[in-house]
Amino acid sequence: MKKIKLFLGAYINSTNAQNINCLALAKYLDKNMFDLYALELYSGNLQNESIEGVSVFRCFYPHKLSKYIAYLWGIWKCDVAYLPKGELDSWNKFWLKLFRKKSFKTVEGIYDDKNLASAIDHKGSYKKFIDSFAYFDKVYSITQYLKEYNLKHHKIKSESKILYLGSDVEIFMNLNKSPNVLTNIIYIGRLFKRKGIYDLVEVAKKFPNLNFHIVGEGSEGKIFELLIEREKLLNIKLYGRLSHTELSELLKTMDLHLFPSRSEGFPKVTLETAAAGVPSVVYSDYGASEWITDHNNGFVVDTLDEMKETIQELIDDPKSLQETSKNAIAMAKQFDWKVLVKEWEEEIIALVEEEN
Repeated sequence: MKKIKLFLGAYINSTNAQNINCLALAKYLDKNMFDLYALELYSGNLQNESIEGVSVFRCFYPHKLSKYIAYLWGIWKCDVAYLPKGELDSWNKFWLKLFRKKSFKTVEGIYDDKNLASAIDHKGSYKKFIDSFAYFDKVYSITQYLKEYNLKHHKIKSESKILYLGSDVEIFMNLNKSPNVLTNIIYIGRLFKRKGIYDLVEVAKKFPNLNFHIVGEGSEGKIFELLIEREKLLNIKLYGRLSHTELSELLKTMDLHLFPSRSEGFPKVTLETAAAGVPSVVYSDYGASEWITDHNNGFVVDTLDEMKETIQELIDDPKSLQETSKNAIAMAKQFDWKVLVKEWEEEIIALVEEEN
C-alpha cells in the first residue's frame, strides 16, 4: 500500500494537550504506513529530537503570520489533515477544499456553560463555534459521554467510533507499587477554582493525619497559598510545575490521586497516575466511569462527602487500596499510545479509502 501523507496540525515542541497528542502520534504511528508532517514553534518549550519519518515546519516570528504559511504547507503536503486545535478555521477550510484533501478532527471537551463561553469568545459567535466542526470529513469524540453530551446540547455530530487518547504510560509505570497504608495523596493540575482545588482543601481539613501534595500552578496559586496559611493546613505541600521525570519520582511515594474537577474531557493524568499504581478518586460528572470502574481500578464519586467517605474506607481497609493499585496499572496499560494508535491508523486508512 502506498504510504499515506498525514498532516498533524499542532506544535509538537510546545506543552499543550493537542500538541502533546500530536507528538505522541508522530512517535507511534507506523512509519511503514505513514509519512508525517507536523509543526513547531520558534519559542517551543520542548526540546524534541527529530523523529524519523516526520517532516517539520518550524514557525518563525511573528507567529501570527507564519502560522498561515505553516498550515498551508501541511495541507499542501498531505493526503489527510488532522486539525485538533481549532486554529485558522476559514483559512484551512479554503485550502482543504481547493486541494481536495481529506480531513478529520477530534472533539476533546464537554461544552458546558463555562467551556462554551470560552469557545464562543474564541470563535466570535455560537454559530462560528458550531460551524468549526462542519467542514471536516470526519469528527471523532474522545469519550462516549462527551459524544452524547455535545450531540444533545449542541447538535455536534461525531462518528460512532470513539477515538480515545492515549498516554506515554511507560514514563510513569511502577509495576512494584503496593501501598501498605494510605499516607500520601497527590493532586496534579492547574490551580483554578473550576478544577476543584477548594474541595481538596476541605478533604485536607477532614484528614489532618494525611499528607496532601499539590503539583501545578495557575492564576489562583497565590490565593490558594494564602488560604492554606490562614487555615494552618500543615499537611498540604506545594510543588509548582514538575517535569515528567520529577513527577514520576514523586508518584513512587504517593498512594492516591485526588482529582476533584467536575468538567473535563478525558483527563489523561488519571492514566499517568494509574500507571504508577496510584489510583484516582474522581467525580462522575464528565463520564469517568467509562474508563474507571469504581472500587476496582479507581474511585468514582458524586459528592464531596462521598469523596471523604471513600478516603476513610481506604484508611480503614488498606488491602482495598493495594488491589485497586494493581488494577489501576492494568487499566493504564490499555491506554498506552502504543496500543491505541492502531485504532487511529485504521480510521485514517478508512478515511483515505472512502470515495470522495
